[in-house]
Amino acid sequence: QIQTNQITGLTFAKGLRSLVRQDPDIILVGEIRDEETASIAINSAMTGHLVLSSLHTNDAATAIPRFMDLNIEPFLIASTINIIVAQRLVRKICTNCKASKTVPIDQIHEDFKQYYSNKKEIRLYHGEGCEMCHQSGYQGRVGIFEVLVMNDGIREAIIKKEDSDIIQKEAIKSGMTTMLEDGVEKVKTGVTTLEEVVRVTKTK
Repeated sequence: QIQTNQITGLTFAKGLRSLVRQDPDIILVGEIRDEETASIAINSAMTGHLVLSSLHTNDAATAIPRFMDLNIEPFLIASTINIIVAQRLVRKICTNCKASKTVPIDQIHEDFKQYYSNKKEIRLYHGEGCEMCHQSGYQGRVGIFEVLVMNDGIREAIIKKEDSDIIQKEAIKSGMTTMLEDGVEKVKTGVTTLEEVVRVTKTK
């Protein structure tokens, strides 16, 4: 473990470069935030190290153009990245005051109707508010996720410099569950609310 220190000149990139020289099996990079760190992380992956890191993007697919923005060649991205996990945190409905109600399908957000096909009414859960949740209706948080697993179709799209929408469609075709879909499943099972999923997925 290395703590960076800008005053002494131990930057993120220098620390990572020093770490690679020790020939570790696994390297955990807290965050890829600049071109130099991205380049070292990719090169480390090319030499047989398992590199784990984080990147600020909206979803799994947009991590690809983010690497391109950091001047990483598409063929290097396609050959070194194995999996991308995107997550958002939603508030959990308080289990102490959880209640449900039936609402007409036309009253819910347009983007969610496709997940309730052939239904005129749906059951939604909410927290009524109690002392345990300080009258908020929520207590704790839970993640909603999407996992993009690299395959030949996605690699080909990356090499062609396709945009993130094309990459996401290719991933969905290969079986990826989007964060929105994962969120809807947690709504259906009463873990969270539609409002929370709308909030964190920036659904308009």
